[in-house]
Amino acid sequence: MAFRHLTRNLFQFGKLANTNINQRLYSSIQHSYRYRPLIVNQHYVSIRAFSSLKTNDNAYRDLDTFLQKEIQLEKSAQKHPNSLPTIPNFQVQTDGPEVTLTRQSGKDKITVKFSVTNTVNADESDQESDLNPNESEQKSDNAASQLKSRPTFTVDINRDNQTLSFLCSYLPHEHPEAHNEQQPSENALEDFQIDEFTIHDGEWNETVYSSDCSVIDGELYDKLLNLLEEQGIGEEFANQLADFSTAYEHQQYIGLLDKLQKFVKS
Repeated sequence: MAFRHLTRNLFQFGKLANTNINQRLYSSIQHSYRYRPLIVNQHYVSIRAFSSLKTNDNAYRDLDTFLQKEIQLEKSAQKHPNSLPTIPNFQVQTDGPEVTLTRQSGKDKITVKFSVTNTVNADESDQESDLNPNESEQKSDNAASQLKSRPTFTVDINRDNQTLSFLCSYLPHEHPEAHNEQQPSENALEDFQIDEFTIHDGEWNETVYSSDCSVIDGELYDKLLNLLEEQGIGEEFANQLADFSTAYEHQQYIGLLDKLQKFVKS
């Protein structure tokens, strides 16, 4: 379990370093993800340059043996092995890592969209960097239970042919010491912020103007938060979404390991 925690959090650290934080993300925008080559001191590192020329059967067997144990450990660590947590008053649809939540509120249709890909936080690994080796090893024993998915999500409020759209993200746990030390960090209350908002007729397109909420009037920002709260998108929803996303991301991860094992055995 500690291996998974270290590997995934190192990946998150590299991801955060190469991510444009101000990238606009609306539910109707198409996204593409690119994997970049490993760079160390601005030099490309050649990793097993000749691996494609010779297949080592022992490597496949070793990986298969490891995956048998790892998949069982991951399954035993699932908090929701049989059914995912519910998000009251929303209908849930999934398509691979993509999740869509919908509900009708009067004449408004509320749509929330997010993806669980690369959403597991790396907060624990940052904190562990300040620990001595013995403390870090003890922390790693509970690594899997501390992993939490906190995805960026979009909220669309559709009325007639107009849509009010919001880009939202979870607030960072900047002061973990403020929480009760007896309360597990995974149970810390979640909250979110509005990063951007826009309104458009029909389908969104690239000519639609959107505003960065970090530069708008504070009173306007509060009223936008109140509007979302009245539509059922508040702190309680943020916690429900994080619980659902964490369980669903874990489910997707185990599915990925299953596919890897089948590939190795084929």
